[in-house]
Amino acid sequence: MSKKKSIIDRYNSTANFYDERYKTIQEEKYKISLINYTLKEKTILDCGCGTGLLGEYILNSKNEKEIFNCNFVAVDLSLNMLLKFKQKLLKLKNKERISLILADIENLPFRDKKFNFIFSFTSFQNLPQYFKGILEVLRVWSVVGDLILTILRKKLDLDNLVDFLKPLVEDLKVIDHQFVEDVIILCKNSQE
Repeated sequence: MSKKKSIIDRYNSTANFYDERYKTIQEEKYKISLINYTLKEKTILDCGCGTGLLGEYILNSKNEKEIFNCNFVAVDLSLNMLLKFKQKLLKLKNKERISLILADIENLPFRDKKFNFIFSFTSFQNLPQYFKGILEVLRVWSVVGDLILTILRKKLDLDNLVDFLKPLVEDLKVIDHQFVEDVIILCKNSQE
């Protein structure tokens, strides 16, 4: 069985209890990562959205001014995760701002430079070749925009990743808090 197929199977089988197990852990990363950002008028991509914890967090915690006129596209490889996300949308305000797409981070079905804010929380370490996935995300990332990646610390060669990203982004900041299991990487491009 291929690595990708085993990942799909694993996430499909854990979709029903994923939130119970990971919601608190994921929300800690969101609090640290999103503290200085507004999503107003952004076209957002959430790569590896899972059950929609990030979308739910944003729509429930950001005030209306901060998310005014934003569009949120969420992709995941697991159909069962997306179905859980779809169930949550029924209860969320501003749900019309969110689109769900079954897609592979390594082969995103979007045109170049489509999104000016991209998130990927705890997804890239699952890819067979995470550099390929990062290049694909950079392809759809706008010339002016923000990119937030988190990767499990135990599965990461941080120096290698930073060396890979530095020539591809304008500004790069690494947040490595010991009380969070992921390393957070904040990237920014601000010049056209």
